[in-house]
Amino acid sequence: MGEAVKTPGRRERKALETRRRVLEAAETLFVRDGYAASTMTAIADTADVAVQTLYAVFGTKRSILTELLAAHVVGDQEAATLQDREAWQAMERESDPRRQLSLLAAIATRIGGRIAALYQVIATAAASDPEIAELYRRQQQARYRDQRRVARSLSRHGALRDGLGQAHATDILWTLANPHTYLALVHERRWTTDEYERWLAQALIATLLPEPTSRA
Repeated sequence: MGEAVKTPGRRERKALETRRRVLEAAETLFVRDGYAASTMTAIADTADVAVQTLYAVFGTKRSILTELLAAHVVGDQEAATLQDREAWQAMERESDPRRQLSLLAAIATRIGGRIAALYQVIATAAASDPEIAELYRRQQQARYRDQRRVARSLSRHGALRDGLGQAHATDILWTLANPHTYLALVHERRWTTDEYERWLAQALIATLLPEPTSRA
């Protein structure tokens, strides 16, 4: 027989609820007021927890931001990475390059919806906070590694257009499937998420893949 699924106890449920309230409060303040202006006291007050609890659970404001960022990339607070998620694995298994890039556009759109506003907070804070600048740099590198996996897959299957190498393909993926692009088109220009996803898929396909061969 399989092992029984352990049900969280009352103390664990309370701790999870406290963490959830703190993260929600912190994100609200970070987006509204900026990272620097959002003090630990303000976060504690908004979350209705003692500031001592905040320090005990998270330690620093930067740790709160780091956890928020990680959770928004994958969509929850589970430990599994983006590459471990079924949607990403299905995209990597897809043998049709056009379909593969459409699936990537769908993933990037969902991530953009969760992370774009917070990404702007981090980019702004990075200009004056060396620790946040390092967090931002690591996140950018992680995104690049993710996109390199896709470019490598396309290159390995001979799907890239003539003259386009894997490195430049990675750069294109990293530039187009970018939270800042989502922020500009959806938040600022008021595109719908469906419009953005269709545009991103079409832009990636047109830029990375050869034109379909016309039939006589």
